Amino acid sequence: MLLLIFAAIAAEPTPVLALADAEIDRVLEALADAEEAPYYMAYGLVDNHNVHVAASNGALWTSRDSTHRYADIDVRVGDPELDNTHKIRDASWFSEEPRSLVELPVDGNPYATQMILWRETDEAWQRSVRRLTKVRANESVKVEREDGSADFSLHEPVVDIREREDIHVDIAAWEDLARDLSAVFLEVPGVIDSGVDLRAEAETFMFTDSDGALLQHSRVHYRISVWARGRAEDGMTLEVHEIADSATLEGLPDRESLMARAEWTAKRTADLTHAPMLEPFTGPAILKGKASGVFFHEVFGHRMEGHRQKDEDEGQTFTDMVGEVILPDFLSVADDPTQAALGTVDLNGHYPYDDEGVPGQRVQLVDHGVLQTFLLSRMPIDGWATSNGHGRRQPGNDVVARQGNLMVEAHETVSEERLRELLIAEIKSQGVEFGLIVEDITGGFTLTGRVIPNSFNVRPVSVWKVYPDGRQDELVRGGDLIGTPLTVFNNILAASDQIEVFNGVCGAESGWVPVSASAPSLLLKEIEVQRKEKGNDRPPLLDAPGKTVAKEETSA
Repeated sequence: MLLLIFAAIAAEPTPVLALADAEIDRVLEALADAEEAPYYMAYGLVDNHNVHVAASNGALWTSRDSTHRYADIDVRVGDPELDNTHKIRDASWFSEEPRSLVELPVDGNPYATQMILWRETDEAWQRSVRRLTKVRANESVKVEREDGSADFSLHEPVVDIREREDIHVDIAAWEDLARDLSAVFLEVPGVIDSGVDLRAEAETFMFTDSDGALLQHSRVHYRISVWARGRAEDGMTLEVHEIADSATLEGLPDRESLMARAEWTAKRTADLTHAPMLEPFTGPAILKGKASGVFFHEVFGHRMEGHRQKDEDEGQTFTDMVGEVILPDFLSVADDPTQAALGTVDLNGHYPYDDEGVPGQRVQLVDHGVLQTFLLSRMPIDGWATSNGHGRRQPGNDVVARQGNLMVEAHETVSEERLRELLIAEIKSQGVEFGLIVEDITGGFTLTGRVIPNSFNVRPVSVWKVYPDGRQDELVRGGDLIGTPLTVFNNILAASDQIEVFNGVCGAESGWVPVSASAPSLLLKEIEVQRKEKGNDRPPLLDAPGKTVAKEETSA
């Protein structure tokens, strides 16, 4: 028998959670004598309240205050050793029955809610039974699996009901702010499109399962983003974003700071449209803190996710390297969703419980260069039988192991000034014309499968050429950082004493989830740059309408 763990209960469960909890008992009793009765069930519910205000060119485009309620229904048949979630080898994506995003009534009508849960649970059960038949047939004709671990792990259920939290926004004030911020871009030639997004979101996560878990907790998040787009003479489109995230309304930058960010974004966009191209290059580079955080998230973090160690279609770069040195000994890496903030910066990847009802846990992935473990959901992998609280999903998706707050920690550091000196020394030592400083990275992707090259492509926004002869740093455009993980990690030479945080969202197999990545600036002995894709359209042939004309048209 499993032990129930009771955390401090500060509130009553919402009526919809109580209803879902009772529905699990009803379903299991009704199906107890079925040939393929469920051995486990769970409902994950999300109440979403969000405010979205958007403006462009000094005009309001969107002002929306909306509420949604979603349900994820998980029904497992078979047994924990082999159930319907098991990977069917050599099957295409199109052979899988799609999982549906279930919406529930937001007014909480109990009968309507129960009807939807009944209908969708019945369909989920039938879908699970059909898939288990395919799983068993597939296993009977395939070679023995390399990883023979089970498909599901038990976990001590937790009961933790917390007060719901909500957002409180003066929408009229946000509309005025969005108009004023977006009008900044009208002043800058070279900006062909721009926008301002103000978002506030409160999500209440509820979870109940057949083992007795009962959870309720909220996440409140505020984000202000400004962006601008320009086009160079050769057709390349350049886009710059500035984003501020906070767990509280008071934590957002004030109006003056936001206006400065908008002005900087507009100027940087215009400067990039006139910057020279960065030709293909290999040589030394510094990745500034935010850039190195995104870099580690893409190149390292995704290869630490547990399901990739089990899936034989994956490259499994680090699967058999636990206990071996994979990074310089002055670096350690952890993922810690329990940490709500780093210094004064709120962390997007914070959560108390993952989407399988398991408490979020700090996981020490690398200790002084040596690989220790992986990020795990409730799907075991060879050598690790239980979850460490990293099973995550966007509503409407199956859970897989995902990153939360990835943290790169340096045990030996130098100042930012000294790191630049080391870069210049490395440029001279290699006899190359210049090195690079990568200021920020807008995103990227990594390829982790076996069929295609196990590589990465991360996309910088602002890159500077650094010359060893004292010439001024030169802003350049049009380069993507590429390579393979084992090679690039061997090239890390030094780390700075300044930590920066990147907050964002990450898209993968289980949808989009909020994440953060924090890291010091890193000096790499060698990085490879390839040309970024570009378009063939010229910049606008007509001059933009004057601001006076725009005002007259608005008033008319």
